[in-house]
Amino acid sequence: MQGHWWPPPAVLAMSQWWPMDERGGNVAIATVPVILLFCLCGNLLEEVLFRGFLQGRLERVTTGARAAILSGLLFAVCHVFLAVTVTDVGWPLLVFTAWEGLICAWLRLRFGLIPAVITHGLAIALLTGGLV
Repeated sequence: MQGHWWPPPAVLAMSQWWPMDERGGNVAIATVPVILLFCLCGNLLEEVLFRGFLQGRLERVTTGARAAILSGLLFAVCHVFLAVTVTDVGWPLLVFTAWEGLICAWLRLRFGLIPAVITHGLAIALLTGGLV
């Protein structure tokens, strides 16, 4: 593992597009640890599936960079239902999930699965916790 890992600020870019009240508003500070735990544990499964399993399989048949790009973009494609049906956000959510997927795929490629899990979980916790 070379270099230093740090969570990229993609979540900050996403949060600037919508006012806080349109994202559900601020949450009580007491709920932040629960949100953080939920986001880290919940997104662990996505990262294990997309970065651990899928990206690992793709790396067997193509280059690491191509595997990372495919993993990141497939991650966004799998969020179409969320973007269109569950939420009212639409295409900006797909852009965010593509960006987040590519970042996590790069982190997995360069530093391993754990930094990708932490970045994904923290990004979602920051957005859902109203911290950005």
